[in-house]
Amino acid sequence: MTSKALWAVVTAVLAVLVLLPLGWLVVKSVHTEAGLSLANYTAIAGQTSFRAATVNSLVFGVAASLIGLVLGAPMAWAVSRTNMPLRGVVRAGVLGAFVTPGFVLAVAWILLAGPNAGLLNKLWIALTGASRGILDVYTMTGLVLVSVASTFPLAFLLVYNTLEMMSSDVEEAARVLGAGTARVTWTVTLPLALPAIVASVILMFLETIILYGVPAMIGVPARIYVLTTQLFSLFEWPPRIGLAAAISLPLLLVTAALLVIQRRLLARRSFATNRGKGGRRRLVDLGALRWVAFALCGLVLLFTLVLPYAVIVWASVSKVWVRALASASFTLDHYRFVLFEFTSGSQSIWNSLVTAVIAATIGVVIAVIVAYLAERRIVRHAGLLSFLAMAPLVIPGMVFAVGLFAAYSQRPVVLYGTLWILMLAYLTKFLPFAYMSCHAAVQSVYPELEHAANVLGASRARALRDITVPMIKAGLLGGWILIFIPAIKELSSSILLFTAPTTVIATAIIDLYQLPSWEGVAALSTILLVLNGVVIAAGNWALGGNLLGRPGGSGA
Repeated sequence: MTSKALWAVVTAVLAVLVLLPLGWLVVKSVHTEAGLSLANYTAIAGQTSFRAATVNSLVFGVAASLIGLVLGAPMAWAVSRTNMPLRGVVRAGVLGAFVTPGFVLAVAWILLAGPNAGLLNKLWIALTGASRGILDVYTMTGLVLVSVASTFPLAFLLVYNTLEMMSSDVEEAARVLGAGTARVTWTVTLPLALPAIVASVILMFLETIILYGVPAMIGVPARIYVLTTQLFSLFEWPPRIGLAAAISLPLLLVTAALLVIQRRLLARRSFATNRGKGGRRRLVDLGALRWVAFALCGLVLLFTLVLPYAVIVWASVSKVWVRALASASFTLDHYRFVLFEFTSGSQSIWNSLVTAVIAATIGVVIAVIVAYLAERRIVRHAGLLSFLAMAPLVIPGMVFAVGLFAAYSQRPVVLYGTLWILMLAYLTKFLPFAYMSCHAAVQSVYPELEHAANVLGASRARALRDITVPMIKAGLLGGWILIFIPAIKELSSSILLFTAPTTVIATAIIDLYQLPSWEGVAALSTILLVLNGVVIAAGNWALGGNLLGRPGGSGA
């Protein structure tokens, strides 16, 4: 196959993956029984419930992003710039919180802080003799704080990576001139990291307003509705696709605009102190406060990682979780229930693995071809391929699912009700992650090696297969894992696209939650966490500890 033919095929594939669902989204938003009109937009704008959900989403997003910044940015500074002990442990804990599904955190905090049976409330009553507990997760405050647990790692990662890339020369100069640690941090480090800080706030805001699992489990019972839960309500039978599309497109435009702003802010990270690579630097000596810093970081991880994981596992092996504090009642019956008795249990695990593996495999193949064509500039308009590969980054999962439903629930191609539509959702949504990994890997290979093969008679395709691919195996594996990990726990798009035969782990957990079977929810959530952990650990080992970023410095 010639380079032009390969370019044409890959362009067609990306157009079908990305542009076709978006095209149908636009069509459905303006299509009514009377013909083309803006009636769907007018109907949505006229609904009081929609306006209230919009306000709630804004409050939800702003509050969660600001709290996430307050937690994540100082932790990033402590891990990157100070002599705080066990920095590597803190970093690993933050990454653990980062890959934990939001709906699993919601389940954990319902078990911990439910107003009637939450374990922390029961413990408080037992210790103080109070008539009622002091925590209530079913509030806007509870909704925000639980969401922060899954989004604050974004602030940590962006600020940490920025600090790691910055030379400390200017900071050292300020110290030589007599500035103390606080003044150096406030007047030098903070301004240099400001673009990453603002970008992290934007990214956390976007991630928060497109969450579905946490608002569905905590917000809906509290009658706090946001845009994603309103969007899901439009899919109750019969589905009102036109109204759903009319909600989705404005949400898509807002997401795209904010992500453009975020990318431009990060593009301005060409600081005068940035030499293009990290280096050894003199860490800030916190003295006795280094243990205080570690304690504060540990406190954040206690509530965002340790307690949620502990209560999920505990509930999964307790006969009745609400009596877990009163008596020891170890059992594995709930695992037997979800694996062998619950209709969707084992089937959901199999479906999740199949769709995630296929999506990751196809995604890496597409990503490496696009990265190779774009980086080597083999064909004209290679930038178009790069744009199409990165475009899904601005599309919220639930919005894209509406487009897929509109595109593939009618003739000539009907994929709704099959695993293929879920695979397409995962493949397209997470393709940018694989592309970024493969693009960085291709950049690291000297093109002269491929040119030598071409001189000896090898085609471009053979040079890619025999020379480039073997040299970028780590990038390919990283790209594969970066699709597999989010795909196996994806809820936002799955909740709109699954049917009974095509249920996946995330939707099966929602089904168990609605029964309700809290112990079953905990057991299936534990299985999901174990699957996630095994893949992440194996990938991190294979990639030398660099799966989710560079390890910390000497304190790692």
